[in-house]
Amino acid sequence: MSRQNESTVLFDALGPKGRRNSNIASIISAVVILGFLAFAAVQLAAKDFFEASRWANPLDVLVVETTWIPAIIDTLTAFVLGSIGALFLGTVIGFGRISRFAATRWASTLYVQFFRSLPLVLLIWISFTIDGHLGFTTDQLGWSNEARRLTFLVVGLSVYNGAVLAEILRAGVNALPSGQAMAGYAVGLTHGQVQRLVVLPQVLRNMLPAVLAQLVILLKDTSLGYVITYPELLHSAKIIGNDYGNSFLQALVIAALIYFVLAYILSKLVVLAERKLRKKTAAPAKAVQQIEKSVAIAE
Repeated sequence: MSRQNESTVLFDALGPKGRRNSNIASIISAVVILGFLAFAAVQLAAKDFFEASRWANPLDVLVVETTWIPAIIDTLTAFVLGSIGALFLGTVIGFGRISRFAATRWASTLYVQFFRSLPLVLLIWISFTIDGHLGFTTDQLGWSNEARRLTFLVVGLSVYNGAVLAEILRAGVNALPSGQAMAGYAVGLTHGQVQRLVVLPQVLRNMLPAVLAQLVILLKDTSLGYVITYPELLHSAKIIGNDYGNSFLQALVIAALIYFVLAYILSKLVVLAERKLRKKTAAPAKAVQQIEKSVAIAE
C-alpha cells in the first residue's frame, strides 16, 4: 500500500474544493500565528528583552558550570529513575488488570483509577510533606535533604506514570487478536508463558510509540520537583533569575529551550527504537527457543 493510500484509509480524500479550503485555512492560520509572534517580539523588544547584557548573566561560563549543567544532570537522574520505576509498575499493574484472578484485577484497577485521578504535583507534595512531619527518611534512614527530594520526586513520577503506562499496556493486550494467545495455549504453554513469551513482546512492539511518548511527558514532569525545591532545571532557572533580577525571563526561556532539546533528542530515540523493533518478529529468538523447549517437554 502506498503512503498516499495509507493516509486516506480512515477518511475520504479531499476533492478540489476541499483542498482549496484546507489551503486557505492553513494560510490564514499561518498568518495569524506569525502576526502573534511578531506582536510578541515587538513588545518584548520594547522591554529590552533581546538586549545582550540581559542574556550574558544567565549564560555566563561560571553560571553554566555551577548551575545549568548540574541542573541538567539532576533532571536526567530523576527522569531515568522515574522511567525505570514507571515501566516496572506499569508492567506489573498492567498485567494485573488482565489477570485471571478477580482480586488482582480489582486491586490493579483501584490503583490505576486512584492515582490517575490525582494531580502529580499533589502526589509529590503530599508524600514529601508527610515524610517531613514524620522524619522517617531523615531521622530513621539518615538521608540528606537532596536525596530525600530526589526520592519523593521519583516516587511520584513512578507511581503516577506507572498507572498511565498500565492502561497503555492493557489497551495493547486487548488490541491483540485472541488467536495469538489461543495458539500459545494450543502448543501447551501455561498462562504465564503465553503472557511473557507471546503477548508481551507483541504488546511492547505495538505500543512502543505510546509508551515512549509517555516517557517524554515524564521528562517534562520532572519540572514539578520545583515544588519540593529539587534542583532541576525549573528550580535552577528561578534561582538564576532571582540572582540576576533583570534576567528572570531570560533564565526561564533558557530552561524551556533545554527542555525542548532534551525532549527532541528523546523523541528521535523513540523513532529509532520503533524502526528497529518493527524489523523484528513478535518474539525474540530466545523466546522462540523457549517456546520450542516447552512444547517438547509437553509432548
